[in-house]
Amino acid sequence: MRALLKQRQFGLSKFSKRCTAQVVVAVSQRQERHLHESYIPKGHGGRSSFSGVVATVFGCTGFVGHVVVNHLAAMGSNVMLPFRGTGERGQRLKMMGDLGQCLLREGFSIKQEDDTIRDLIEHSNCVINLIGSRIPVNHYNMDEVNVEWPKRLAQLVAEKGDGTRFIHLTNLNCHQEEGRNVSNILQQNYEAERAICEIYPASTIVRSANMHGFNDHYTHFFVDPRFSRFSYVGAYPVLYDGGHSTVVQPVSVSDAAEGIARVTRHPDAMGHTFEFVGPDRFTLHDMCEYIFSAAREECHPYNTIGPLDRSKAKWHQQIFHKFLEIYFRRLFKPTPFLPRFLDLLLRDNWVNFDYYKQLHLTDRTTGAPGLHELGVEPMVFEDKAFEYFASLHEDFVGRSGEEIPKTGPEMKEPVHGVPRLTT
Repeated sequence: MRALLKQRQFGLSKFSKRCTAQVVVAVSQRQERHLHESYIPKGHGGRSSFSGVVATVFGCTGFVGHVVVNHLAAMGSNVMLPFRGTGERGQRLKMMGDLGQCLLREGFSIKQEDDTIRDLIEHSNCVINLIGSRIPVNHYNMDEVNVEWPKRLAQLVAEKGDGTRFIHLTNLNCHQEEGRNVSNILQQNYEAERAICEIYPASTIVRSANMHGFNDHYTHFFVDPRFSRFSYVGAYPVLYDGGHSTVVQPVSVSDAAEGIARVTRHPDAMGHTFEFVGPDRFTLHDMCEYIFSAAREECHPYNTIGPLDRSKAKWHQQIFHKFLEIYFRRLFKPTPFLPRFLDLLLRDNWVNFDYYKQLHLTDRTTGAPGLHELGVEPMVFEDKAFEYFASLHEDFVGRSGEEIPKTGPEMKEPVHGVPRLTT
């Protein structure tokens, strides 16, 4: 009897050891995963949770960057925020996230060494580039900001080799050959797009229409009092063809920022190109009349300088074209016999001629995925824009109930080969 019990115990011990070994092997196989446990989402959502996104946002202190950081922090992302200047410039960004979620890195420059940039993106699984320029500045020319920097950043992200998402924001109309011939800014955006896709094919390109928001440059540009310098033309503001031939589709900066935040988590977004536009299309003439009406200013957008194409303008309109060209060229032309620092101090380079012509291009899409595919319902221009004009006039009371006449949906041919995203 004792011998039988010992035999059974010996058999059970061998069976238990064999089962334990199988369980250890199975557990070890299950734990071999490509996603590190520090990137696994935790919590129920919101600022006090973790979304699984660790993002480095370049251009975080700009008009778009503030809103993008707010949306990323609102869903519980860990955000690395490099910016120029001292720490006081980024204090508002730190308040957008929970304790320790927004990490500030002051003193950043696009001319820093590659090792410094690698340190900023080393622990991130998403890199967002919002840096761009409309005008040349003191220490950076436009080619360095709009072309060389995105190419360099894409190369550094590709060198990581761990599937990091790279999101690059660019202009909607850069795919138009007509637009690239008119504006050097669009040509630079297009060159950066092609270079990024060649260097890192998994990059996500976000093409956005002109954005409107609080203290934005787009809507405030048309009501800028410096337009009165063109009073000799006989129009205010001065628009090509009076704005009648330009159809725009501006998008709210909040919608665009929410779309970028959703791209960081979308499983099918890598390697895609997105196009963010507003829900309605209207002429630039009607939009300017609405803006001036909301700002309680007089608007006279007469057609005095003719179309954007100078060859199609009348003889007296070509004279006005030449005056505009000389004026904008003078803004960035160095003044002789003046030191450089004093020349830059006295200049009033409030707008670039390329950007001025770029605003007169009709917004056209290619059929790529947009805000609707990401589950974002874009805001109507009239429902939100009037809130921003309160800063323009002391007697502003709010929206009067007027709406901008719409031009109807855009007529375009469908683009084949663009896969539809799964929501």
